[in-house]
Amino acid sequence: MSPQAQQVQELQEKVVRYFCNRPSNFPIGRPYNCCESVLLTLSQPLGINSDLIPKIGTAIGAGVSLNGLLCGSISSVVMLIGAKYGRTSADQNPQPIWQMADEYIAAFREKFGAVNCRQLTGLNLKTEEGLKQYFARVHDYECTERLKFAVEKALEILQK
Repeated sequence: MSPQAQQVQELQEKVVRYFCNRPSNFPIGRPYNCCESVLLTLSQPLGINSDLIPKIGTAIGAGVSLNGLLCGSISSVVMLIGAKYGRTSADQNPQPIWQMADEYIAAFREKFGAVNCRQLTGLNLKTEEGLKQYFARVHDYECTERLKFAVEKALEILQK
């Protein structure tokens, strides 16, 4: 296995740990959500050091606060693209950053068939039953595959 492939695998294992390790006061306390997990996993290898990580991702998980909107595995990668390459003035051209985000979103949609959490999970996480089903059959399984993809594809795009 190449050193790059080994790094990807180690980071994929790390993102799954962040996402799946339930705190002792679960379900009141929750594992890190998808957005927080990706931000925590990739910020250091990408040279992004900020006290805002993982805080900026807390309200983003599960399609923005359980609303089933854009998957946090997408939101987090887009945030990382912006943190690493985003503009520092309005005079700068945003097009290269948009292209990186578009590349990631297109690859995600191609692999998983959708970009919104509710479409990906098939569940309404705002309901007690939906959240119960999510933790029973989706969280540790389908969502971890999306997180592993996020890590691998984000590194590919951001380390070009």
